[in-house]
Amino acid sequence: MSSIAVPCPHCKKKLKLRDKSLLGKKAKCPNCKQTFVLKLPATSPTSSEHSAPNTSAQKPPTSDPQIEQVSPPTPEPPGQTEEIRIELAQPTTPVVGTSPKWVPDEPVTPPPAVSEPSPPGFPQIDTSAPPVINTTPAPSIDTGTPSSAIPDIAVESTGNAGVARMRELRRKNAKRRNVTIVSIVVVLLLIGGGAYLAWDKVEETIASKPVKPAPAPVPATSPTVALNQQYTPPTKVAPSPTKGEPIRLLYVPAGTRILIHLHPAALWAPGSQGEEFRACLGPVGIWAEQKIKEICLTGPAQIAELTFCLILGSPGAPPEYAAVIRTTEPFKRSELIAQFDGQRLDDYSFPVYSGEKFSSMIVDDHTYVIGPPGNLSAGEMAESREYDSSTSPGVESILKQTDRDRHLTIVFDPDEVRRQQDVLLPEKVHPFLNEFLDWIGEDVETVAWSMHLGADEFYSEWTFRNSTMIRPGKLAINLKEQLDTLPEELLEGVRKMNPGTVGSRKVIGRFPAMFKAFSMANQEQSGERYAQLVSTLPERAAPNLALASLLTWDESTRTDFSVKAKPRPTGPQLPDKVVDRLKMKLEVDFKRMPLEEVLDYIADETKTKIILDGAGLKLVGYTQNMRQTMNLGTVSALETIQAIFNVKDQDQMCLIIDESAKTATVTSKPLAKQNNLKMYEFPPAN
Repeated sequence: MSSIAVPCPHCKKKLKLRDKSLLGKKAKCPNCKQTFVLKLPATSPTSSEHSAPNTSAQKPPTSDPQIEQVSPPTPEPPGQTEEIRIELAQPTTPVVGTSPKWVPDEPVTPPPAVSEPSPPGFPQIDTSAPPVINTTPAPSIDTGTPSSAIPDIAVESTGNAGVARMRELRRKNAKRRNVTIVSIVVVLLLIGGGAYLAWDKVEETIASKPVKPAPAPVPATSPTVALNQQYTPPTKVAPSPTKGEPIRLLYVPAGTRILIHLHPAALWAPGSQGEEFRACLGPVGIWAEQKIKEICLTGPAQIAELTFCLILGSPGAPPEYAAVIRTTEPFKRSELIAQFDGQRLDDYSFPVYSGEKFSSMIVDDHTYVIGPPGNLSAGEMAESREYDSSTSPGVESILKQTDRDRHLTIVFDPDEVRRQQDVLLPEKVHPFLNEFLDWIGEDVETVAWSMHLGADEFYSEWTFRNSTMIRPGKLAINLKEQLDTLPEELLEGVRKMNPGTVGSRKVIGRFPAMFKAFSMANQEQSGERYAQLVSTLPERAAPNLALASLLTWDESTRTDFSVKAKPRPTGPQLPDKVVDRLKMKLEVDFKRMPLEEVLDYIADETKTKIILDGAGLKLVGYTQNMRQTMNLGTVSALETIQAIFNVKDQDQMCLIIDESAKTATVTSKPLAKQNNLKMYEFPPAN
């Protein structure tokens, strides 16, 4: 088979082709790195010496093109003509013919082309020859230039240079294959991770789409149809009252498993909601104040922000602690250093002390740290001045969802708390703790609870980091369902208690109803690896829940829950008529309490079924969540309902009493007139 010598039009270096089928395609000269189209040189006297006599003198007709055949040239000095191995791809634009080509009588089978990575876009397939199947990965030539559709031409020299070149190509191809494999794996991980994180939102969207029922015939208008329709407005998660940064593990040793972050100065301020809240905690509030003074070397009123970290060790070993104290006013370093234990370490330019009782460090004029004793702990405190100390992945992840501006935040690992409960809490608290951890379940890795005491509202937020076995959206729904069943369980337990005082009996007896209001106020939401339960209640809820929880837990330590509940004491017989029950007295002190919760309270106190007709209220622009604020003292339920109706912009509500059904319904006057319902006429005010 004849060969062709093609000169480079830029550097004039002649390149020898083994296959005529490559003519008309683009290639790159290995000498000058310029791109050109492989074509035969123009006919000249010099070239005609090596060409056939007939073809040099005749121009082939257009209808029957001929290709100039070049016979093997005479040997040239080294360096003038080089034999090359090329890898060609189809050019991006159609090849334009530049000279006649000779077509042999028998088809020429081209040698197998060395494959190379496909350029961006769809690959172009050359169907001029049968495909050659090669089961081994073919190396591609890395020329060090940006990838394009233009192939490179590599010079193949004689001797050992060809072997060295082949080894170099294999090394580069192996490196390229490794990079390609890593890139594919990264892309697959990104796609899979995105699908996993987005699936819970897709699942919630599918679940939230209402199923359109088949149209049903509209019955005749009757009073009961409108009253039985309950309108439930769409619920939205309450916005956070604070916009602080996440809590960080700065200035503390590694290994935090329990974290308590609070604002002592705000909680201990005289006359504040925090003072009342602490008073309702009883001995727990007193113990907390003593511990703050003992650990922080100052009182709570002088501490603007306190981060308390518990570092747990092996089971049975007492935990170590570290406290980051941020004061309200600048402190005098000399007075603070006088209270530090141990000697200053010379390894750091800032004050770091290591003692037998505790280690300490001064960060600035408002911040200092108390940590575990020993040089090792002191060194870890100093090294975490700019970077968060290491902890478990769950604690590290859930801290990103916290807000350091809230009054109280607690973060803990349930498994670690259960494992170390003997050294963390008194033995009488263990049954309650284990019940709580069982309620959380195995699908939760880490828990964070925060609260904020506002002037008008009590904000509570539970955050749960889900395990990899459940999606955040599903976990949020499960926890909300579990929370809704707790009031019934609390009621069964409360019935078995026998408090010694009348006051405790009343508060404990109302605790299930309080918790029911708390569970109803909670709304679920989810995000990336976390589920949340968020609630907003009137500010009265915080001290009431604190006191009821404390008294109920204290009484539970003296109650035998294995025995059956005592029968309820038979009190005065309830009136038979609904209107007479609504004349019973009750305590009225509402502060921004939703209308629905107010009526639930009245219904519970009077043992009357009260229906709030949401559809009827909607006709006059009212909602079930309208806030009610009033302090009437001890009045009847009818007086309370009348006072609600007398509030400005609430005068379109009315009361419908159905003695046959033993129900009382709060609806709107237009709906009552439309359905010919008899509205209850309140007696004139005294």
